[in-house]
Amino acid sequence: MRKRFSQENGRRWNMHEYTKTVAIVGAAHAESLLCMEALREEHLVDFLLFGDQERICELAAQLGLDLGNSIIVPTHDDEQSALLATEAVVAGTVQVLMKGSVHTADFIHRILDKERGLLPEGGVLSHVARVQLPWYPKPLLITDAAINIKPDFDRKVGMVKNAIRVARALGVVQPKVAVVCPVETVNPRMPSTTDAAQLVFLQRNTSVFDNAVVEGPFALDVALSARAAQIKGLLGEVPGDADILLLPDLDAANPTLKALSAYPGATSAGIVMGARIPIVLTSRSDLKDARVASLRLALAVSA
Repeated sequence: MRKRFSQENGRRWNMHEYTKTVAIVGAAHAESLLCMEALREEHLVDFLLFGDQERICELAAQLGLDLGNSIIVPTHDDEQSALLATEAVVAGTVQVLMKGSVHTADFIHRILDKERGLLPEGGVLSHVARVQLPWYPKPLLITDAAINIKPDFDRKVGMVKNAIRVARALGVVQPKVAVVCPVETVNPRMPSTTDAAQLVFLQRNTSVFDNAVVEGPFALDVALSARAAQIKGLLGEVPGDADILLLPDLDAANPTLKALSAYPGATSAGIVMGARIPIVLTSRSDLKDARVASLRLALAVSA
């Protein structure tokens, strides 16, 4: 019989009632274990480690890590790791999912599975990155640099909602959203500009984004610089004070995020929103610091 996760598992494994639990899917992964060690020293966080038990223990010993109260859930392969971790979320035992060595395709497949997946009906999965720049006065959220390739208008609505949720978790009372496009005028031949105009109209007439301020289309310089907006004769609450940048597609968002993250003194983190819980979906090559920052962000959002 296929092994299943249940609420009884969580109780049997003595997960602490008042702490958050992070599931690492594919935990036989050095950077993920180092990330776990760093967070365990700073926060009251429990960890469930899904993967090859022997390999996880060997790797921890090589790294000089004490697994402490972390609990290993032995699995045969990546698919079973993703499946059992997903069931742990459904059972209410896990508050954050983190991808370790498991392949992204197996990981996402289980999240999107209609029978046991974690995506609510009508929900939109999207990546939200948090970037702190030395020359910008506050953290900046960017979406979507990893998941949605060519999002249509409806998906952009979901992406904005996800980013606003992250902003509120970080203490932003009234998030300011800049809908970024190549130009500031609406051009029917440029769908990103017509989407921007529709998003602004939607918010002004329905408040679908609660009290958030949504403005655009804006070029990137206008979103980040009040002086650039002034020179171009553009008015609004968002220019130079954006909390969230909605980029038109992956082709624009991914290099924008990478360029800003590479700026000297910049720090960045990223999570996937839209599922039942926040997900840390870093690259398998990401080092400990990037994983720690992303996991911190996910824990903040899961509060």
